[in-house]
Order: sequence, then structure tokens, then C-alpha cells
Amino acid sequence: MRFALVLALVALSAGCGAASSPRPRDVVVITVDTWRHDAAGFAGNARIRTPAIDRLAAEGIVFSNARAHAVVTLPSHASLLTGRLPFEHGARDNGGFALNERSPTLASWLRARGFRTAAFVSAFPLDGRFGLDAGFDLYDDAVGAAGSGAADALAQRDGAATVALALAWWRANPSPRFLWVHVFTPHFPYDAPEPFASRWPDQPYFAEVERTDAELAPLLEALRAEPGPGPLVVLTADHGESLGEHGEATHGLFAYDATAKVPLVVWERGTLAPAAVDRPVGHVDVVPTVCARLGIAAPDGLPGRSLLDGGEVADTYVEAMAAHLHRGAAPLAAVVRGRYKAIRLPEPELYDLEADPGERRNLAPVETSRYEALVADLPKEAYGGLAAAPVDDDAAARLRSLGYLVGTSDRAGVEDPKHLVEEDRAIDAALGAWRRGDRDAAVTGLRRLLERRPRCAPARSHLAGFLTDLGRLDEAAEALAPATDETSRVRRALLMLRRGDTAAASALLAPFGDSADPETQSALGRVAAVLGNRVEARGRFERALALDPTYPEGLADLGTLLLDTGDVDGARARLEAAVAAAPSLAEAWNGLGVVRARSADDAGAIDAWDRAVEADPTLADAWFNLAAASARGRAWGRAAAALERYAALVDGEDRARALELLRRVRAGEGGRG
Repeated sequence: MRFALVLALVALSAGCGAASSPRPRDVVVITVDTWRHDAAGFAGNARIRTPAIDRLAAEGIVFSNARAHAVVTLPSHASLLTGRLPFEHGARDNGGFALNERSPTLASWLRARGFRTAAFVSAFPLDGRFGLDAGFDLYDDAVGAAGSGAADALAQRDGAATVALALAWWRANPSPRFLWVHVFTPHFPYDAPEPFASRWPDQPYFAEVERTDAELAPLLEALRAEPGPGPLVVLTADHGESLGEHGEATHGLFAYDATAKVPLVVWERGTLAPAAVDRPVGHVDVVPTVCARLGIAAPDGLPGRSLLDGGEVADTYVEAMAAHLHRGAAPLAAVVRGRYKAIRLPEPELYDLEADPGERRNLAPVETSRYEALVADLPKEAYGGLAAAPVDDDAAARLRSLGYLVGTSDRAGVEDPKHLVEEDRAIDAALGAWRRGDRDAAVTGLRRLLERRPRCAPARSHLAGFLTDLGRLDEAAEALAPATDETSRVRRALLMLRRGDTAAASALLAPFGDSADPETQSALGRVAAVLGNRVEARGRFERALALDPTYPEGLADLGTLLLDTGDVDGARARLEAAVAAAPSLAEAWNGLGVVRARSADDAGAIDAWDRAVEADPTLADAWFNLAAASARGRAWGRAAAALERYAALVDGEDRARALELLRRVRAGEGGRG
């Protein structure tokens, strides 16, 4: 096994290339999300226009055979920033995982040595709750403004805005500095504006890459203009994008080089001569490289070494675990050794990357011994720690909005992911339809997929989410009915509770009374609150927050309960913390509106209720509160519009009462009662 190098090599790397040249004063790591290894001018793409990136590459060292160690955002960045492989740092997928405490980040390492540290990220999968904020003086993950509406708007930030914030911090802080900047722009869906869109009418992904170059240009130019030794700059991607190769539209299902191989440039003006390096390297080599250039010791036991060292070429490990975690496929791990790549799956794969860079000719059936020798060295640890923690509703909605899988599969975990391409395409098509506003096509597409593949957990999860957003709560609950995992049953129970069926919600939650999942404890607390047992409800909410003190729904639930018991100040503190952590949490905004109204802040109350209905247009209570507040302010037109929305969401006596109020409001009677 050759993933871990001997300590002597790591120690030697600390002094490589630095004895006769000045040390860099600062370090900058720039990551571009979903950036293919061949999507840049410097990478040989003659058509694409990436002048700012190309200029940096022309002056730096280009590693043309670099790979990520995971093909989704969080685990890949975790490897880059800790120098450890996914099975070592513990982050195996987006959502449901977090960096473990045994894996200090480069920021932690440098801050302890006097560096000022800051990170500016552009997408929710890198939210600080997942652990990458460790060691940063400032970790700016405010990817969506409160009340900005749809989950996708709250899950990502424009790259130009992120760069502007990073530049402001850079100019305001003296050396030594460590800055990490992440831009999300090339990620699906591809919707670049002009002038980029018209250059790539049939290949919008490449328009997004050109847009990324324009977004990064101010930062790259500022770094190139730094006086003196200047910073050490590392520019790379977290993973690539398949764009249809091997049947995969985006990324996450496979570990072919379309998604595993990434651009990698190391730049340091005047001290590192421009060069091109084609030996296989990986993201775990970045931390040792930074430490070597700074002349400090790297953390102990890292599997990589400085990119600037020669000598023996190590194996490169790559994994793709999302399909195993969410769709019941076999876990996928791969190893690159020299020119060969082996992928360990039920249907084995082996490729000669020099003769077949597109990985089209599987040699495993004829070169069995070579395949077996390679996969025999895959570490056993790679197949451990593969249980995802439950994901709360806010995080699930934001991850789904970006196309990431959410939900736990009940399949046995032995199916080869190559058999899931049809599912992948159908889910991508449904997400695309939803984004275009074609709600019927999105729902119909997922229903048809579930008819063919009834155990496809992500399709079921997406379908329930779509139906919930449409206010079709009974259908959403029915969509989740076949699922037996705890997360799905909790989601279904909460839907039943919203429909007023407390008994059904209680029955669904009954087996999970001792759960260590904060969402489950919070759901049990909601049932207790509806049944009038405030003591039990408070105990459940406090237990949820003991399990996760930052859990947004738990904060909102406890805040709502405190409001109900008259503790307005306690309610305000919890509800404000909830919306700060989850700006799209409609029920928290609704409760905060009540708090503000009770404090005679009518304008603030209306603003909170506006944010509540913008985040969740199906939240009936918020529409009613908005109608009542508007009527008190004699804004009859707005009160009528809000009552119309409320009436459409309720039935029975509530609907009859709403229609009577609507009649009175339209008559200008004030709508009181």
C-alpha cells in the first residue's frame, strides 16, 4: 500500500526550494466549484476564454495530472484543507457529515503560527456547521440574504460578490494572511448572463467557466500586484463535471476523470519558475506544499507530500459515496497508480489512462491480476464510517435546490452505480423542470421514475419536497409512506401534524422516543405541544438543542413554545438565532413576527411575516397574521390579498371564517374579528 509516504519524505519537503529564495508572506487558496480539468485556455482548450486564470498559469506551475479525492463539494474541500483523505477526516458527502476534530485545517495550523485567517465561500455545502470553519478568524458563509426567497437563492452566492468581500478583507489586514476564496459559478444549473451566454448557446457550462474567470480577475490581479515576495497562491477545483460522459450529466455518481481530475496551479512570483508537471498528484499534497514553502513543519501523519518534491510517485485515492449513501449502490473507491486506474465495484473497472484517457475500454476482464493488485491496496478504512447523520429540513431543502441527493436508501448497497444512470437522468430532468417553473413536469417525472424504481430514495425525497412546496401536503405525506428510515418517517409525521392529524404523527414517531437525532426530538416536542403537554414539549426541544445547539428548527420550536407561555424575551432570542442560522425557516419568521407585534413593532412584524410567506408560501398562519396586521394598518388591498392566500390553504370552519373576513375587508369594514 502506497497512500502514506515515509516521514522522511515529508520532513524533506519542508525545506524544498526555499533555501535561497524569500518565503512567501501570505497564502491564498482559491477553489472553483465543478471546474473540469480541460475547461481553461491553459489546459489546451483553444476556444474557451479564461485570460485571468491563463495569466496566472503561465507564470506558475501547472499540474496537469491532479485529482480530487472525492467528487462532491464538502469532502473534497475537507481533503484540500486538512491534507487528509475522506475516510480520515470523516466528511464523506454533502450534508449528514462534518469534519472530525482529529483533522485540523490548514487555517488552524497557520493561525497558531500567527497568521490572520479568513474564508469566503459561495455555497451552502461549505456552511460552517459542517466543520470547515475551524481555524478561521472570519468564516463568511452568508450565501443568502434573509428573506431572499427560494432555497436555491439561499444556498449560493454570486461569485463576484464573494470575491469583492474577500478583496476587502485582504486589503484591510496585514501580513501574514491566509485567505481561502470559493466560487460556485460553474455548478449546475448553468445560467450565465451575457456576454458569456451567447458564446456558448449549446454548451452553457463553458459560459459559466468564462464568467468565473471574469469574477476571479480582480482578485488574481490584486495578488499579482502585491509588493515584495508576494503570496503563495493555489488555484484548483473541488471536482469536475461529467457533461454526459459515461451517462452522467453532472457529478457525484462516478469517479471517472471527468469529475475526479481537476485543474491545479501553484503560483509564487519570482521564486517558483513556471513549469508543467504531469505526474499524478492529489489535493492531499497541498497542505504539505504550503508548509514547505513557509518553512514550517506539516501536521504529523499526512498521506501527501509537497507538490514541489520529486521522487517516488504515490497512489491517488478517489471515492464517490453519494450513490451508496442515498441510493443503495455499492461504495465506490478508486486508485490511480502511474498510468492505471482501478475502480472497485461489483462490476470491476481498470483503465490505461495514457492509452485511453476517456476511460472507455475496461481492461479488468482481461487484466484481472493487475486489477486485483491495485484494489488490494485500497485501505479498508475507506469502507467504514459510511453512516450519514440526519439532515434537518432547512439544510435538506438547500441541498436539494443545488441538485444534491438527500435521503437514506433502504437498499442493500450492492448494486453497481452504473445501473443508476437512468435514475440520475430522470432526477436531473425533474430538477431542471422545477427550476424552469414547469411544476407538473417535475412531479410527473419523479412519479414515473418511482413507478419503475420504487426504492429510489432521492426521487421520493425530491417528490415529497416538491409537493410540500406546492401545498399538496397529503400527497407529500403519501409519497413518503413507503420509506421506512427514521428521517422519512419524521418528515411524514411533520406533514401529518401540519394537516392536523396529531394521532397519525404521534404513531409515526412512537418508535423513536430515544432517538439521538435532534430533528426527531424536535418533532416529538411538537406533538407534545399540540397535545398540550408543555413540560414534555420543552424537554424534547431542549434535548434537541443539547444534541445540536445550532439546530435551527429546535431553536424555532423552543422560541415558539416560550412565546406561547408568555416569555417574549426568551422567545425573541431563540427565534432570532433560528433565522440567523436558517434564513429560509418560515415558521421562525412567523413566530418572530408575533414577538415584534407584541412589542408594538408593527413594521418589523409585517417584515417578518413577509419573509415567512416568501420562504414558504404554504404557511397559512403567516398569511393570516399578515392579513390581520395589514387590516389594522387600514391597508385593505394587502389585507384582502393575504386573506385570499390564507383561505386557499385552509378548509372547514377556518375557510368559512376567512371568506367572511375577506368580505368585510373588501367592504372596508376593517376585517376585525
